[in-house]
Amino acid sequence: MNLTQLRYFVAIARNRSFSRAAVELHVAQPALTRHIRLLEDELDGTLFVRHQKGVELTDFGKLLLERAELQIRSFDQMQEDIVARSLIPSGRLRIGCPPALTGRLLSGPVRSFLKLYPRISIEVREGISDQLARDVFTDALDIAIASLISAPAHLLAERLFKEEIWIFTSKDSYLPSRITPKFLSSVPLLAARRSNATRDLLDGYASQAGIALTPVVETDSTQLNEDLIEAGIGYAIAPKFSLIGKTHRLQLKGRPIPGLFVNRCLVRRKDRPESRAAREFSSLVKTTVKEAPWTQAS
Repeated sequence: MNLTQLRYFVAIARNRSFSRAAVELHVAQPALTRHIRLLEDELDGTLFVRHQKGVELTDFGKLLLERAELQIRSFDQMQEDIVARSLIPSGRLRIGCPPALTGRLLSGPVRSFLKLYPRISIEVREGISDQLARDVFTDALDIAIASLISAPAHLLAERLFKEEIWIFTSKDSYLPSRITPKFLSSVPLLAARRSNATRDLLDGYASQAGIALTPVVETDSTQLNEDLIEAGIGYAIAPKFSLIGKTHRLQLKGRPIPGLFVNRCLVRRKDRPESRAAREFSSLVKTTVKEAPWTQAS
């Protein structure tokens, strides 16, 4: 006895006719007759009584019909549950993002994603771009938002938007209307550590201008930059969104450095397919970037 035989049997019982069941099932009538005969032989009983208008169930057949419908419903429900589970991803999605962009870039996508995929939990890890890229490569993260001057061979980096590099200082400090290399070389700078994408861009900018920049403090800490600026220690070089939202509260001011910007990218491993969860979340991030007035999407 198998599920196909049970489905054939139930269709005949409901239609009270082999011929009508054959039409409904798109199966030749002789094949139906053969399956029912095999079923009767296996169960050692007669399932139908034939008459001029069709067939009627025997008492034995009525007993089988009740059990067969239950088995078919149970199997169909199991199939639906399995398909539904495969259509709705589950598990854990690990995302990396620079601290300055986490709220601005991820808040909306995280909310939307959790509504769409309630069986997936999300881990968000903040850090500098180089570390986030390494975490993607070592499988500590599934995807990351990072600033990469050039993508390593083992990673795929899809550009989301350009973010200007700004110079920030206290409101009482002098800041010209246009920032020049000469000005940068004349003030105490607070800059990121070497190997940071922002620092690499700043060093390249200085080299092209033929100037030497010697920061008084090298740090990747946004909080330390805020404290030092407020104390009047120096001028911080940082991506725009690191401090632009805090200028009023912290009594800061800033200007863009002409021609200097970082590419914010979606980063994932190149040597393996992207998971459905990562792909769906990436799509939400791209939509956020596309619709945001503060980005230059491409």
